[in-house]
Amino acid sequence: MARHTSFQVGGPADLLVVPEDLGDLKAALAFARSGHLPVLVLGSGSNTLVRDGGIRGMVILPSAFQELTRDGVEVTAGAGIRVSRLLAFCSKQGLTGLEILSGVPGTVGGAVWGNAGAWGGSVADHLARVHVVTGDGEDLVLKRDAVPFAYRYSGLPKGSVVVGATFALEPGDPVVIRQQISRWLVRRNATQPVEFRSAGSIFKNPPGDYAGRLVEVAGVKGTRIGQAVISEKHGNFFVNLGGARAADVLALVQLARERVRETAGIDLELEIRVVGEN
Repeated sequence: MARHTSFQVGGPADLLVVPEDLGDLKAALAFARSGHLPVLVLGSGSNTLVRDGGIRGMVILPSAFQELTRDGVEVTAGAGIRVSRLLAFCSKQGLTGLEILSGVPGTVGGAVWGNAGAWGGSVADHLARVHVVTGDGEDLVLKRDAVPFAYRYSGLPKGSVVVGATFALEPGDPVVIRQQISRWLVRRNATQPVEFRSAGSIFKNPPGDYAGRLVEVAGVKGTRIGQAVISEKHGNFFVNLGGARAADVLALVQLARERVRETAGIDLELEIRVVGEN
């Protein structure tokens, strides 16, 4: 799974499925049900840490869902579309609203599932509808108000797979939109260790504060275990220097949590998804 995660960390999966279309996806889910196999859906693996023992059961990569269309002020994107490509499309079409996601890694499916966001905005802000296939193989198109979105959480039906999402945007000047995207990217590149492999933010920001600041105050920025290190650039980014193990990253997670608990009295909650076996 190291080949399928942005961290480039993780042991093997028993079964990896890349469905080519909706029929393939439903067949894969039916196969998993018949064999009582656990199913894990993975986008680009940008917010996921796979343990060194790998994953038992089936991993589904919905990367083939590449629809990208416009209808008025609405844009529909398949689950496998990269967020960066979605933003480029919206910019070209003169549709504004999603610029806050500039630099957010991963795919539309993963971004919707985890309600990805940055700088105070999130996917849910402009989501109109989301198309999912449930674990039972049922097609559902859910309106935004029917999904209990929260901070880095969607509340989509457990076991379902995001197939695509439709966003309601507003007309804008393509030049202005591109300039705003560039400003966000410059800010992100200046404050985050984009030159290293990582899984994005490790911890959720606690109410009224920032996890990166708390890790820095706790004095553990720069701490290294094996080939994993807490970035000197941003305390909420743990990076792979090359050949890191999941165990190294998890040891750093435990250390940071303990030190922040000691110095600030706050229990940091993971933002990344940790899956698989030791």
